[in-house]
Amino acid sequence: MQLVAIMMDDVETARNARMECAKLAQEHLLTLEDAVVVYKEEGEVKLDQAVNLTAAGAMGGAWWGVLIGAIAGVATGGAGLALAGLAGGAAGGALSGWMSDAGISDELMKQTADALEGGKAILFIAGRTGAPDKVLERLKPFGGEVVTSNLTADADKKINAILSGESA
Repeated sequence: MQLVAIMMDDVETARNARMECAKLAQEHLLTLEDAVVVYKEEGEVKLDQAVNLTAAGAMGGAWWGVLIGAIAGVATGGAGLALAGLAGGAAGGALSGWMSDAGISDELMKQTADALEGGKAILFIAGRTGAPDKVLERLKPFGGEVVTSNLTADADKKINAILSGESA
């Protein structure tokens, strides 16, 4: 997983860039594991997460639980198994979602947010891409500057050059 944190001019720009990342994921140009907009409001650091993985896990687990419970209920004649499957699936899915919310460390985001001033925001993107040039071309209109990443220094420079409108 690659992690890139991009300082943006404001919260709205960061949210719009995150929405573009979601579109890139739908087009299979980006495998998005997490995307979080971090900003300060009245001096307090806010983490605006795109997806609540615990809730999503609970919902997915609930559907699987109903399905498995219904199959077991039909096979054994016990209709109550569907309800038990719903509860068990939701609990298991929530736990799975909570455990998978390890994409980007909240502590890392809060530490990086110390650099925020003047209404700026940081977009944290965790994921993978096989088409970095296409992804960067789509993010270029949002501007920004890499403040931290787990990429090479050369990759950070290339990203910054593209986001600033320079030729890479």
